Amino acid sequence: MSQQINILIVKPSSLGDIIHGLQIAATIKKCLSNISIDWVVRDCFIDVVKSSRLVDKIFVFYRGQGLQKFINLMSKIRKQHYDYVFDMQGLARSGIITYFSCSDRKVGRSDAREFSWMAYNRKIPLPQVEKRHAIDILLQFLPELGLEAKLQGELKFLTSPSSMAKDIFFNDRHEKCKLILLFPESRRKKKEWPYFNSLAEALGEKLPTMRIVVLAQRWINVPSTLLNVYNLSARTSMDDLIYLVQNSTLVIANDSAPIHLAAALSTPVIALFGSTDPKRFAPYPIDSERNVVLQARDKKLSSIGVEDVMAHALRII
Repeated sequence: MSQQINILIVKPSSLGDIIHGLQIAATIKKCLSNISIDWVVRDCFIDVVKSSRLVDKIFVFYRGQGLQKFINLMSKIRKQHYDYVFDMQGLARSGIITYFSCSDRKVGRSDAREFSWMAYNRKIPLPQVEKRHAIDILLQFLPELGLEAKLQGELKFLTSPSSMAKDIFFNDRHEKCKLILLFPESRRKKKEWPYFNSLAEALGEKLPTMRIVVLAQRWINVPSTLLNVYNLSARTSMDDLIYLVQNSTLVIANDSAPIHLAAALSTPVIALFGSTDPKRFAPYPIDSERNVVLQARDKKLSSIGVEDVMAHALRII
């Protein structure tokens, strides 16, 4: 029996980046036996990493909660010895965590910032293309383990959804419903398409047998009287989010984490892009027929019309 390889992945945030990192972890677990993977993650994303069932031990990073919390985290990490530490974040805090971890092979990104590169004794090469997708960069960690730089593992989550999320997916006769999920939110206001309410109404009228579900962290007013349009904004957990995306027919979202979650779970997605570059941040793989990207003219999201999104949605369905 070959000796177990112990890996620590440092990827505290954000949600989309964690999804990308988990896809790398899924490939490692599929291709290599006797692998143990630990993970450093922010407290708000613990459930995502845990429900992937790819990670053996989770170290929790509490952002903005004081030096003592960080010292406690480092103390726990230093009790372990790793064959590899992969800093997939490439920022100051992940570099510090990598520096103080116990490993002879501390591997980081060649594009690391905030002096985090000083923690590494090995830097992965960047893909030889002008505009590199975020996943293409992370794939370069795989050759460190003797693996080909391509995704091979399948990402699935074991979630504990609320009764509300289950009620959306099942009707009164306990039959599965077809869902279209709309995510009108993004981390930056300028990345939010302004016509999601109109889209929800149009989809609800055109597809009366499907359930149109609006999801967001904050409360968003959805003034629809249609019985098949559901507003779950500010009412769902991370487990609910993953559960609904795994069981939906289509996801429509801004340039934000849900497009990466949908793509990783092989759920068809329409991604709406304004000023950011789809070649770097589109749902991966970019050339998949499941992943549709609508790029705004002149980088103004308002130039994408409801009819444009509707046409692609109806074609996919």
